[in-house]
Amino acid sequence: MAGQVIRAPRWERTANAAAVGPLQIVVGMVLIGVAFVPEASARAFVVVLGTLFVGLGLWMTVRAHRVAVRLEDQMLRYDGYVMSWSVPRVQITTVLDDGFVEWVDDDGRQHRRQIWLLTKAREDDGTKFAPYWIWRREGLLRVRGWAGARAF
Repeated sequence: MAGQVIRAPRWERTANAAAVGPLQIVVGMVLIGVAFVPEASARAFVVVLGTLFVGLGLWMTVRAHRVAVRLEDQMLRYDGYVMSWSVPRVQITTVLDDGFVEWVDDDGRQHRRQIWLLTKAREDDGTKFAPYWIWRREGLLRVRGWAGARAF
């Protein structure tokens, strides 16, 4: 089961690209605008904060369509909205239901990172909204099976 890619359905990726990043950009622009209101205090801080929001929004907009979990031959790679990380398959010890992956590196140190894409991986409860998130559960179970990891 090598070379798998787990990502959100196309409609969800498109909605996230159209909403998450642009919303950050709008919030940043509003913050920058607040700095120019007469009698505003902490103008420099607000401009810096607004600029950070705009930059983060641009970054997230560009990365939105690339968010995925890649199960390569011997490496799990998570490409997230803000950052990416990877871990060798043999080092993974646990894949938890809340999307956390735990592993032990070559030096014996334990690490824990969350696959944000799969955080709301609930079981199918039969409701009409289940199809909107059930793919996360299926993806999480694929990661767990691929890694041969335990669940707790």
